[in-house]
Amino acid sequence: MPPSPHRRPIAVGIALLTATAALITGCSAQAEGPDGQGSPSTQFDHIHALTVEPEGEELTVATHEGIYRLEVGADGTATAVGPLGGLDFDPMGFTLVEGTAYASGHPGPKTPATFGAPNLGLITSTDRGETWSTVSLKDETDFHALAVLPAPEGSSDVRVFGLDTSTQAIRRSMDGGKTWTDGAELVARDLLALPSSDSLYATTEDGLAVSIDDASTFAVDAAAPALYLVGADPVMGTLAGVDVDGALWATNASGQWDKGELVDGVPQAFTVTAGRMYVADDRGIAMTDDLGSTWTIVELVSD
Repeated sequence: MPPSPHRRPIAVGIALLTATAALITGCSAQAEGPDGQGSPSTQFDHIHALTVEPEGEELTVATHEGIYRLEVGADGTATAVGPLGGLDFDPMGFTLVEGTAYASGHPGPKTPATFGAPNLGLITSTDRGETWSTVSLKDETDFHALAVLPAPEGSSDVRVFGLDTSTQAIRRSMDGGKTWTDGAELVARDLLALPSSDSLYATTEDGLAVSIDDASTFAVDAAAPALYLVGADPVMGTLAGVDVDGALWATNASGQWDKGELVDGVPQAFTVTAGRMYVADDRGIAMTDDLGSTWTIVELVSD
């Protein structure tokens, strides 16, 4: 289970993380079908987020040019469909929770004007990214990370949290994204919602920060590594991530952190399920079952 945080306060308005985001190498040209969907012929260019089904059978990839769905084999070969819905918007923030996708970002060159510009606000999809509905903040806001906690007792609406880099703060919605209030002032790279402990995690320059009061306040977990990206394993019930030096970490059955090997270059996105970690780095998308001792590079192939 995730460790109990040993907390120390976070200074308000901390400096930006020193790690600099780098583009994923590879050609950005995609082979598409007549409806704008198809299988990309090369690796992706600039990946914002990775999410994986609990069974580990499908990987959703939020890229600079739309969202793709990958079927990944044990040998790393994968078939991909996308951009889903033929949509080329840039999902800077993206998460998938119990069948509903939440996204924010910017329109692409062919994105319908109904999505808004220059920012998408919060949009959601209940058909895995084929169609989207605008929830709020259209034209106004570009969340660079999103996290969702279940509805609190007595409510039917989930709680949505967004990292607003324009204000260096966490914004929060207690009604599924319809209305928003300001949470803690916080400079962070990544957000994670952990329903099992009703808490939020944020990766900051001061360390892995935790909130147990709906982002009103955050405090650093002094026992955790200085993570750059963080994820939760829904099968194992553990936390995992990549630190600012590029090393993998995961909590064990005792709640302690185990250190693994390095990724290649600056990581762009990370996810984990059933002990398997996926990372988008300078190799493209790579996966490991042993904390990075061995790696398999995901290779896109034609159907």
